[in-house]
Amino acid sequence: MQTDDACYLDHGVSGYGVAVKLHHDRPAEPQEVGDLLREMMDAIARDCVERGAKFIGHIKSHLMCAQGSLKADTIGISHPAALHGELSGPSNDLYVAINSIVQGITEVQVKEATLGSAHRLAEERGFRVVLEKEHLYFDEYDFASDEDYLQQLEAQFESGAEE
Repeated sequence: MQTDDACYLDHGVSGYGVAVKLHHDRPAEPQEVGDLLREMMDAIARDCVERGAKFIGHIKSHLMCAQGSLKADTIGISHPAALHGELSGPSNDLYVAINSIVQGITEVQVKEATLGSAHRLAEERGFRVVLEKEHLYFDEYDFASDEDYLQQLEAQFESGAEE
């Protein structure tokens, strides 16, 4: 049986998830952190499209720090990523979970686009990646309290993260 539905073709829907801990030597202002997160989502989407993605399913992130939390997401490159949440002040240690769901490229390509964009933009903004750990998804974090979410990320990093 032949179908025109791209989900059933090679490289249908691919996903990648990662949690990173970022550190900046000086506390970054809330606007700077929000801009970084939003720009990461847009950069990942652009990179995926440049690699041949036919459709951006959802690229989302959840950032936590002692000053609050932010979420950013995009479903394509035609509109800038949306940003939700608020930080109460500057921060230099950030926990960020990123999930990328894309149609039309391989899982390896989604991983390369996600990590490449996240690392490049963090470094351009003066952050360095202190810890990094792959994960399958973070929907469970969407329903956790800020304290539970932070504890889950810290536990994830303690369970064998790479430096």
